[in-house]
Amino acid sequence: MVLLTNIPARNPGTLTGPGNNTWLLDGAHPTLIDAGVGHPEHLEELSRHLAGRALSRVLVTHGHPDHSSGVPALRERWPAVDVHRWPSPDASACVPLRDGEQVPAGDLVLEVVHTPGHAADHVCFWEPRSRGLFCGDMMTATTTIMVPPAARGGSLREYLASLQRLAALGPAVAWPGHGPVITDPVGRIAEYLAHRAERERQVLACLNDGVTDLDGIVARVYADTPPALWPAARLTVEALLEKLGKFGRDVVGGL
Repeated sequence: MVLLTNIPARNPGTLTGPGNNTWLLDGAHPTLIDAGVGHPEHLEELSRHLAGRALSRVLVTHGHPDHSSGVPALRERWPAVDVHRWPSPDASACVPLRDGEQVPAGDLVLEVVHTPGHAADHVCFWEPRSRGLFCGDMMTATTTIMVPPAARGGSLREYLASLQRLAALGPAVAWPGHGPVITDPVGRIAEYLAHRAERERQVLACLNDGVTDLDGIVARVYADTPPALWPAARLTVEALLEKLGKFGRDVVGGL
């Protein structure tokens, strides 16, 4: 039996929705998937579930602040906790993760799957017996994922390859960093791949029609998206143009 509890990080926002999920795997090695943001109520709820026991380790899916900035608060509450992250310049105090590594978590053993694209240091955690996947920001049940350009650590080409790698695992369930549990991950990945292909067709149509201003492309392609999300859409369009080899050469408004 998997003892799994979602401890909400309590950080609602435009990009985080109701807030991040952090997943507590209880058992011999109490383990938290993602660190939240250090909100006092998050720490108190986690402490109540642990009922006086120590948190053994934290597995961070990637270094974006909504997933990792709670590490100092967790270390202050549980000084002996081990924090595991993919190697990056700001993770020097963490235990480095390796692709394919197996890490005890609760009463399970999770396998590290490096999935760059949304972030260069993004990893998922795979439990092969249940075919369960802790997928971080690779996907959600309700929205698409922002994939930033290379200047911000992203790569649409790598993101698509990472999605295909996850699909090949055949996950039966996925526990994301945001939103509800994904009950058909393989189907969701197929939807994501189709969506990205359609966005690519839309952006190419803009270029063919002479719309070469980046903000103009965003306004046309994301006309049905709330303007508050257009800055994120702009980054995603930049990443798509990089994939096509056109950003900075054929498009006005590059960095």
